[in-house]
Amino acid sequence: MSRWIATAVLLVALAIGFALFARTPDTPALGATPVVVELFTSQGCSSCPPADALLQQLARDPHVIALAFHVDYWDHLGWRDPFSSRDWSVRQGDYVRAMKLSSAYTPQIVVNGSREMVGSNAMAVNRAIAEESRRAETARVSLKREGEAVRVQSTAPREADLFVVLFENAPETKVARGENGGRTLVNANVVRKVVRVANGETVTVPRGMSAVALVQDRATKRILAAAR
Repeated sequence: MSRWIATAVLLVALAIGFALFARTPDTPALGATPVVVELFTSQGCSSCPPADALLQQLARDPHVIALAFHVDYWDHLGWRDPFSSRDWSVRQGDYVRAMKLSSAYTPQIVVNGSREMVGSNAMAVNRAIAEESRRAETARVSLKREGEAVRVQSTAPREADLFVVLFENAPETKVARGENGGRTLVNANVVRKVVRVANGETVTVPRGMSAVALVQDRATKRILAAAR
């Protein structure tokens, strides 16, 4: 009987633990600092849809800047992801080198350019978001709408780059071949363009797209500040 009680207590403890780290669209981050979550994903990867769904959920949180980068190294395995880009594979490779990882993989989530984890691991992702939200920003950046463009203002340090990221919610994709053949996929916050800018510069935002600004350390790849 004591064994069953011990098992029940363990299950309850695990349930409480999952509840503490579960994130819903209405759950705010613990701190005030915006947190950038980058998902490296592909429609050709069968392990990616759960991570895509997690990113959709995170995108509803006003404290999180959620971005989906569709890599291209799955494109030769039966299905070419229509949102894939070699540039996003290169960006992921930069993180691999900065973090001294053995290789790139999907789905991978990078939080604030400094922490990485499997993209479907909600508990690890939410813990990293909570911790990063309490970190003090070491730079400042803002976006101001000017007609069909946004103007970027920043106090980025000399060793950092200033980027404007353009993204959109993609229409449903009916995947005909590959590991997700026969599935209909929905992808949120799909990155379409990343532009390196100077302080005070403007960037045109095409209709249907959104923009965020990032200040990123050139060497370590840590994101020092971000703004919608």
